[in-house]
Amino acid sequence: MILSIIFCVIALLVFVFQLFTMEKGNRFFLSGATTLVCWLCILVGVSIYTSHYANRDGTQYHHGYSYILGWICFCFSFIIGVLYLVLRKK
Repeated sequence: MILSIIFCVIALLVFVFQLFTMEKGNRFFLSGATTLVCWLCILVGVSIYTSHYANRDGTQYHHGYSYILGWICFCFSFIIGVLYLVLRKK
C-alpha cells in the first residue's frame, strides 16, 4: 500500500508535467501507465490483507473503514488509469 501511495504521487507529478509540456497526442500515456501500476499495488496490498484475515478458523474478523476505503481506491484508480489512456487518443 505504501508503494501505491508513492506511485500515486508520481502519477500526479507526471500528469502535471505532461499537461503543460507535451503536445496533445502524447499526453496522459505515462501518467495513465503509472496510475495502473498504482492500481496493481493496491490490488496486491488489499488482497494480501484479505487473505490474511479470511475466515479460516471460524472466528469473525471485523474489517474497518480503511479496508473498505482501500477497495474503493482500487476501483477508482483503475477507472482513472483507463480514462487517462482513453483521453490520450483524443
